[in-house]
Formats: sequence, C-alpha cells, structure tokens
Amino acid sequence: MYLVGRWSLRRLRSNVCLSTSRARAFTLDSNADVTVEGHNISTGTSTATSVEALSIFEDAWSSLETQNGREGMALPKEIMWLGGAPGSGKGTNTNFIMRERGLTAPPIVISDLLKTPEMEKIKAKGGMVGDAEVTSLLLKELLDKKYTTGVVVDGFPRTAVQADITRQLYDKMMKNYNTFKNTRDDFLRPIFRICVLYVDRTESVNRQLARGKNAVAHNARVRESGEGTLKPERATDFDSSLASKRYETFKESTFSALEELGDHFIYNMVQAMGTFDQVENNIKREMDYQSGLELNPDTHGQIHHLPRASEVIRHARQTLVSRLDEFSQRHPSEFNQAIQLLERIVYPTIHRHALSGKCEVCLADTPFESSEILSDIAMSVLTDRGFRVVEVKRGEEGTLGRYLVEWEAPQLRSQ
Repeated sequence: MYLVGRWSLRRLRSNVCLSTSRARAFTLDSNADVTVEGHNISTGTSTATSVEALSIFEDAWSSLETQNGREGMALPKEIMWLGGAPGSGKGTNTNFIMRERGLTAPPIVISDLLKTPEMEKIKAKGGMVGDAEVTSLLLKELLDKKYTTGVVVDGFPRTAVQADITRQLYDKMMKNYNTFKNTRDDFLRPIFRICVLYVDRTESVNRQLARGKNAVAHNARVRESGEGTLKPERATDFDSSLASKRYETFKESTFSALEELGDHFIYNMVQAMGTFDQVENNIKREMDYQSGLELNPDTHGQIHHLPRASEVIRHARQTLVSRLDEFSQRHPSEFNQAIQLLERIVYPTIHRHALSGKCEVCLADTPFESSEILSDIAMSVLTDRGFRVVEVKRGEEGTLGRYLVEWEAPQLRSQ
C-alpha cells in the first residue's frame, strides 16, 4: 500500500566537499560510511551511490562555475521535481500544478533536453546518455533567468544516484544563499518540492494501452487528411506485459528515488486514479500553501503566533450571538436606537441597491459617526441578517464616514 497525501520536511545532511578524482579512487563497501577529506558521507542507499552522485554533481557544477563564476550560479527559488507512473497524467496535469503553485515559466522536461544536437550525437555514436550528461544538461538549463521564481522539472530524478544529486544541489544552493543573502537579491532561499502522481498497476496498464489505441486512431486521421501532427506509438502502449514491466521499472527505480527524497523535502503524493476533476481537486489540496514549510524559519518564528484566518473565524458565530445578547441586555437604549437608525438610514439604501449585491451608506452627520457602540451594534445586527459590512473612516479626523455593505445578489437570468 502506498501512502497518499503525505508530506514531510527534515533537516538535510551537511554539505560534503569531495574532489572528484579522489571520489573515483575509492573502492567502497556498500554498507560502510566513508570519510573523505574530513567529511563523513552518510547514505540512504549505499556509500558507492552517494560518492558516485557527489562525483557527478561536483564535475557538472564546477564546469558551470568555471564558465559563469560563483556569482553567476543563481538558480530558481522553487523547484518542483515531478514524477509519476506511466499513464498517471503528468502531461495532462502539469499546467494545473503550475497554476496552483504560481509558476509561470515553462516546465523543464528531461526527455526534451535529451533531444539536443549534442545528445543526438552521443546516441548516434552508440553512446549512452547517463546521469552525468543529464545532470550537466539540467544544471545548465536551470541557470536560465526565465526560471528565477520557480520551475517544474519533469523526469528527474529517476534513479538513486539522481536522488543523491538532487540533495547535493540543494546543499549547494543553500550554501550560496547563506553567502550572498545580504549582498545579492538573486540568490534566494531554495524550496524543493517532490510531487508524485500515483496510479496503481492495473490503472497504469489500462491507460497505457488506451493511449496506444488513441495514437493509432489519431495518426490514421492525420495520414488521411495530411493535417496535424503524428503522435508517438510506443511499443509499451500495445503490449500489456511491456506496459506492466514499465510500471514495475517506475516503482522500483523512480518511485523509490522520489520516496527517499520525501524524507528531506516537501513531499506531495497526488492520488491520480479518479476523474479529471477529482485529480485536480487532489492536486489543489496537496499544493495548499504551508508557511511553516516554505518560509525562512526565522521569518516563520516571528509570525507563527498570530492566528490564521481559519482560527479567527472558527468561533465567530458564537461570538456574534454573545455580542448581540450582551448589547441587548447591557445597553438596551443604544440597542433600540441602533435598530431604529438602521431602519431609517441604512436599509433604504440597501433596498435601492438590492439587485447589485452591494452599496455604500453615508454616515456623515448621523449618530453612527460619533458613537462607537452604536456602530458596533449596527454592524453586528447587519452581520446577523446576512450582510457583510466594513467600516470606512473619514480622512485625518478618523471619524466614521460610511459603511460598505455587501450581500449575495440574485441572478435574474441564466448565462
């Protein structure tokens, strides 16, 4: 059984500085910790994986830092690492996820990065595009200024090595943030989110096969009409055993890598089994703002004692009832006067604007202007009657100038 809707944030391990030449020189026991140049490398998988990841990352980072200088290594504030089972709807849901997080830059899709002329040359010569090449391409792309405020990365990490590289990247970004935070405004405190779209094996296989059928039908129409773009026809989309094997590969490799990162960063597991609307609701719930996870700890520490809106309104109904009863019993004359003034001054304006759903009521030269208790009673009564009321003070005098009153306007005809 997989956990749905879990998120966690734990302190990252300390950053490790390791020369790549020495890293490659080690013969490692997979169960042992290693100390290199005074740094202990603890592992979530194996020490060999951790050292390999650090070697790859340091090579890629050092190369880019040589080209750009340390001050030219500012990266996006928020990076969402998006993964999902085959057929989980990453392509369908990416734009909605971006809107929920307020991310406007186009997503970085790793499979697209691998279509560059440089990568095509490697593949044409029979070479393999491995973790080192992918990491180098990704870091170079992340330096593009269009991603400054945040970006979704689709398709990374996929392996345990890439998961370790992701942690190394966060450590490096935090180190740069702490170095430049008082002198530069482009080195922002990083936020990493792990987002996994989850479907079970049966659903994944069914969706892959359905995608194959749809692709064949679509491509037939394109060939017949000569219009449109052909869709890819993957072998795994036509063979249930291959589709199942692809899901198994995801579960054992990509899913495990993303789960492991869930122990270090904000982790969102989105249940993607339902209808389109249900999945969007699940995404919305998972992507809700969590200030305790996203704000700098010092900033959050200064404001967390202030009550949230939900806490303020939690007992608002009971408070309103108590306040009205108290006004009626302890200030009966003011209570009666406020009701009369509402009938004479406020309600006529409300009636004139009944269809609009809002109005302004001028309170100049009325008893409300100079009596706080009369205004408090009036606002409480109007709230009880279903209106939303805001006081507006007047100029430098600070006296009450008008009420802004709103209510649900009737719909006269269907759209």
